[in-house]
Amino acid sequence: MATNGNMDVIEGIVEAANDRGIKVGGEWRNASKFHPIDLPDRGARVRLELDNKGFIRTLQVLDAAPAASSSDRGREIRRMACLKAAATFAAGKCLGGDANTIKTADVLKVAEAFEKWVLEGGERSA
Repeated sequence: MATNGNMDVIEGIVEAANDRGIKVGGEWRNASKFHPIDLPDRGARVRLELDNKGFIRTLQVLDAAPAASSSDRGREIRRMACLKAAATFAAGKCLGGDANTIKTADVLKVAEAFEKWVLEGGERSA
């Protein structure tokens, strides 16, 4: 962190964002309600000037966040759905008395099998 007059200057990658601020360098930096700014997406490289209370006074986007392709997003959604289904399946096994035999690795194997089934168009395996 550098100082510019009586303002702190921070440069870094936006690690997370919400409607109130962004996380840069492991710390949340909030926008001031008195100086509203447009907050960038996660992954953008930014330079922030913070006022003496630590609120973002100015924000400069140095590099925009890399755009995720719709196919990447679709793959991520599919994989999360398969993982959720596998976890639900394993939970049912645990309730049936197999709690000691179900491991995390087993859930991941089931999720992979579910994803493979989805990718193959739902064809039944022999």
